[in-house]
Amino acid sequence: MSRAIPSAFDRWGVDPRGGPTAITERMRELAEAEHDPDRRAAIRADWEALTLHPLRRLEAALDTFPETRPELGAPPRRSAVARPEEAPLDLRDLVPTPRLESALPAPDDAERDILSAPTATRIAGT
Repeated sequence: MSRAIPSAFDRWGVDPRGGPTAITERMRELAEAEHDPDRRAAIRADWEALTLHPLRRLEAALDTFPETRPELGAPPRRSAVARPEEAPLDLRDLVPTPRLESALPAPDDAERDILSAPTATRIAGT
């Protein structure tokens, strides 16, 4: 996303993550250092847009940060893991999915006992 006109944050070197107080401080410094009345008027207009209008501040902040998403139509980036067999297994990978679980036979009493949560009597060994 290329912009012909830089946002107010870019134009005056203001951090878009700062709130209205930080914006006001920086714009005040710029206005006090500026002697040209036209530039002071531009600073004031941008200050009003950034502090008095939250939607304009949000739009300018979003326009300040560079686009990080790939362009539409571009192929997706390759994964960091080249082959699935090289991917590390996680505990979630070993849990049967609901569709697979329905295809498995129902567990018998001994298997249910193993799969159930530990109880005080099982822990004690009785």
